[in-house]
Amino acid sequence: MIKLLLATLLVFAGALSAYAQKVRVGADPAVDVAKYKTYAWSTERSGTNAIINQQIVAAVDSQLAAKGLKKVETDPELTVSALVWTQSDMHMMNPSWHPSLNPISTGVYVGAQSWPVTQGTLVVNISDTKSKNEVWRGTASDTMKQGPSGSKVEDAKTAEKPIRKAVEKMFKQFPHPSRK
Repeated sequence: MIKLLLATLLVFAGALSAYAQKVRVGADPAVDVAKYKTYAWSTERSGTNAIINQQIVAAVDSQLAAKGLKKVETDPELTVSALVWTQSDMHMMNPSWHPSLNPISTGVYVGAQSWPVTQGTLVVNISDTKSKNEVWRGTASDTMKQGPSGSKVEDAKTAEKPIRKAVEKMFKQFPHPSRK
């Protein structure tokens, strides 16, 4: 009886993990992210639900503050942008950070890489403001379990906890040391 219960729990846990958020992060290894102290949000907003956009900004602001970065209105060192994709058939492009594909080290230009972004994906990009080069990206799939329902308030209530959890998972891997 105990073996049957244990087996059932293992199958249930495996099923839950299959539907859990999948978080990936990437950073430019040639950039010392610890040198940055300030950031600001990009003026470009994505997403049609302003409430969800605010939730994303609040979650990211909280994590960046915990890492010792200060949000400023003028002259930021980093620019942050984010998007949530609630439909499929979108592709993201990014430069290759792999040293063997880096045109600076090889002298050979390699175009951007792309990958499909599936429904419910949250992407947070952090770029060097002056060079416009991306220095860090966090991607969390399965953040939004459903597309827009037609009620922005209900959608925001449904999205709040998964967004917060996804951003926390992303920034656990953020390469910036805490400055307190």
